Amino acid sequence: MATPQRTPNAGPNYGNVPVIVSAVIAGFVAVTTAVVSTGGATNTFRWELGLAAGCIAFIVCLLTFLLMIIAAKPNPESLGRGSGVNRRFGAVPGAEDKDPEEPRGNAPH
Repeated sequence: MATPQRTPNAGPNYGNVPVIVSAVIAGFVAVTTAVVSTGGATNTFRWELGLAAGCIAFIVCLLTFLLMIIAAKPNPESLGRGSGVNRRFGAVPGAEDKDPEEPRGNAPH
């Protein structure tokens, strides 16, 4: 079985870490909610509320972690160039682009 090859700028490989951390947090929330919502030793254990709170916590934590991973990924350099009206964000409309084919940081002095 071949191992999947990663591109050089793909960023770190987090693996299953977001899922595992979300599951641990969800388990803590589920147990805490079930115990606290019981309201004492004489009442019945509220496992339904714990299960619901755990599921919600799992989904919210997982989405939050994945959003942070996506937000931290750098954009490719090619996104700053193109054939559109404004080749760069914030460019003045109608102004000529300075050295549009020259890579950034290598401008002649």
